[in-house]
Amino acid sequence: MVYRTNVRYISHFLREVDMFSGLSERNLDRIASLCEEHTFAPGETLGTQDERGARMFIIREGEIAASVGSRDASVVVRTVRSHETFPIAVLMEPPLLVTTTEAVTEVSAFVIPRVRLMELCELEPEIGMHIYKASCGIIMNRYRYTLAMLSDSAGHPALFNPVWRGAEV
Repeated sequence: MVYRTNVRYISHFLREVDMFSGLSERNLDRIASLCEEHTFAPGETLGTQDERGARMFIIREGEIAASVGSRDASVVVRTVRSHETFPIAVLMEPPLLVTTTEAVTEVSAFVIPRVRLMELCELEPEIGMHIYKASCGIIMNRYRYTLAMLSDSAGHPALFNPVWRGAEV
């Protein structure tokens, strides 16, 4: 189901979202103007691994399971929650999805079409640079987490030196 929502209401919410935190009110309003509010039922698929991503989701409420593998043998690798954006793959070229995402609970989300977000990033380089910097930080944190989990599963606890940047193990 799709709802039209007040831009100011969305801008206020976007201030606390991982990808958009730190942007000016004007820039948040620009992004908010692209958003449509959607609700997703439990079990509804939002994206499928190896397909092209056409939308970015900003979770308001609910949980999304991100899994990899086949439908018969998939493994949940991450849970997406409130104030998170996904999939970051929509910002890449080509925008191939790395995971299959499915609503675990009823989900309320703002949705931005990829093509409109990319146009905004080109028209407003300040917004584009902010989004790409935030994306890199998010990807780095996920990479650090993945390396730590791999290291732990191999029986060697991961040690991160807080002085280093870049997820050295």
